[in-house]
Amino acid sequence: MVTIIAIMIAILVLDHFINRKLITKLNIEESDLGKTYVNKLHKYGEGILYWTSFIVMIIAISDFKYLRIFIFIGMTVVFAFRTIMKWIYAKENKTYLLSATTCALFILGSVIYGVTTYVNII
Repeated sequence: MVTIIAIMIAILVLDHFINRKLITKLNIEESDLGKTYVNKLHKYGEGILYWTSFIVMIIAISDFKYLRIFIFIGMTVVFAFRTIMKWIYAKENKTYLLSATTCALFILGSVIYGVTTYVNII
């Protein structure tokens, strides 16, 4: 459990610094950063994915310790969906790059968690 918390804190810190750098380098407006949905599919699809991954997180943390990697995979799916929707429908404001960065960090976090946790099982 300590590994998960450490990886999540690292993702949070790296995401903050990388996104701040991207915002200044690519001149992304602060008004575009809010939680704006590009259409109804994006709004409801992201909500369903978010709550599904939240429920999976609770189950994985409390009952199934060997499925804790789905904490990272669930959030990866949420941010990948957000990236795809913003890339298709709102390409001009470049906020999809911020979501893509977060998605990549969660993928990296899942790989690190998998290597540190599941290598000991084998």
